[in-house]
Amino acid sequence: MTVNVAKGITCLRQNSTAALDKVCKLLAEDRPQMLLLAASLIAAFIFCLIEFDTGFLLGTSAFWINPRGLVGRSLYDISAALSGYAYFQRDSWQWPLFHVAKLGAPAGMNIIFTDSIPWVVLAGRLVFRLTGETVNLYGLWTAFCFMASAATLTSLVANLGQRNLAAAAMATTAGLCMPALLARWGHMSMMAQFEIPLALIFYLRNNRCDRPWRLFVKGAGLMWLALWTHTYLFPMVGAIVLVTIGQSCSNRALNGKAALTVSAGLAATMGALIALSGYLQSRGALEAGGVGIFSMNLLSPFYPQRSGLIASLRNVMADGTGGQYEGFSYLGAGLLVLLIMTLPQQARALGSRIPRHPWITALFLGFTIFALSNTVYLGPVQLLHIQMPGPVMQFAGIFRSTGRFFWPVMYCLAALTIAAPIPLYGCRGALLLCLAIPLQWIDTTPLRQALATITHAPEKPHIDLAAWQAAIPQYESVRVLPQWFCLRRQIGWNDEVTVQLQLLAALADRPINSVYASRYTADCAAERRIDGMPQPGARQLSVFLDEYPGYARMRQLAATSSVCRASAGLVVCSDIPGKGQVLAALAWTDRR
Repeated sequence: MTVNVAKGITCLRQNSTAALDKVCKLLAEDRPQMLLLAASLIAAFIFCLIEFDTGFLLGTSAFWINPRGLVGRSLYDISAALSGYAYFQRDSWQWPLFHVAKLGAPAGMNIIFTDSIPWVVLAGRLVFRLTGETVNLYGLWTAFCFMASAATLTSLVANLGQRNLAAAAMATTAGLCMPALLARWGHMSMMAQFEIPLALIFYLRNNRCDRPWRLFVKGAGLMWLALWTHTYLFPMVGAIVLVTIGQSCSNRALNGKAALTVSAGLAATMGALIALSGYLQSRGALEAGGVGIFSMNLLSPFYPQRSGLIASLRNVMADGTGGQYEGFSYLGAGLLVLLIMTLPQQARALGSRIPRHPWITALFLGFTIFALSNTVYLGPVQLLHIQMPGPVMQFAGIFRSTGRFFWPVMYCLAALTIAAPIPLYGCRGALLLCLAIPLQWIDTTPLRQALATITHAPEKPHIDLAAWQAAIPQYESVRVLPQWFCLRRQIGWNDEVTVQLQLLAALADRPINSVYASRYTADCAAERRIDGMPQPGARQLSVFLDEYPGYARMRQLAATSSVCRASAGLVVCSDIPGKGQVLAALAWTDRR
């Protein structure tokens, strides 16, 4: 009896091992890359349907009237992007291409500086010209970014040699659940992180390319894609394109003359596109303060943050400056486990990769140093501060949120980590990848839940949005005093209301003097001299915030005349007779 039981256990073990080996082989077996990409896209599509409601994806939900995100100051960023988009799709063609006349009227504004994503606004204008209908494409853009993130990371891993179900499943999960992508919601243009894996794929496929025309066309396409997405993605992608050309030259696939010709062609093409787009049309200095504040913390890639696995770290972020959320680069528990389990192989491979890929190695080192900035923090502890010359800091201020520049290193590290288990452990490495999938998913649960919650249930606005939406089309223009840039406190109730009014005016296609945008200045001294009294016949709706120098006078006018109405925090005036009831509704605020 005992012998039979022992034989049965042995047989069961052998069968279980054989079955496990069979499953591992199926998961680790090479598959057509197109099949893996199709599966990745289907999984990402289902993810978007679960994560977002239909109204959000179609751009019709209440979220888009009072939008919020997960990243700091997201109300301003999403509202600015939406307002630039709304004005552009109904405006006429101008020079530079992305200038609009009604935002920041009368001078106008280039929506490059509202982060409205040129590719999206061009699509919106095309739809409007073809149908006469205004549509909000940012919900679809968001879904596209998640789907592209999953597909490009899957393709990057496949180009590293791992074309199997296990690696593709983990790459898809990592693409959808990259903490730095989820936490970035609020900067809609920066959701296009898929352009970084796309550039890395370009490097893998072309670092031995001997065809200058091919390098130029593909490189220019990638750089154009990034240029018309966001100015931070452009230097990341552009630098990878340039080091690809350099590496191809070092590999003697491309001669020096051809490399210089391709580089010069790219420079000329991008220069023309920059001029066409209006990147040099800023109404303020191109550089901004904040270098050393909006950086990456040394702990950021590896220390669990916003974690769903460790309850005490659910709301924690490695931040020593108050602005290092910009350098949030946590890999996630699944990728961390893979990194730890494959560390010996990664260390050995690093020794052979650096000599074979010196250009991109130097670039990644430069990106990492720039992300850390001249003031380096380990958690809350300042480890290093290097005093830099003024011109260097001024130049770095063009990209003051330096912490973002670790993203190319982060995505490369993620892809290498996913590609390592099967070569190291054989087909059993597929089990390690399968273990990492739920770990990555669970660890990012707080971020995914926060994203779903904030897009399903928008916050209560400070003003009656429906009343303003009904009233603004009755006027020729909207005037806000002080405009956003001239507020003393550019964070708080006044500036949120100003940004909300900017969005409402844009949706009604009415000019507004105020504008929230990057690299912008205004003549605040001249604005303070404005009398503010309604001018009959102008058909202008005027809003006076409590920082306006003549605010007390306008409140007094509201108490004695029907042309103005006052409430806590603002006075609303109209030069059109008989609007007292409308103004009373507009004057409501939640300020106490």
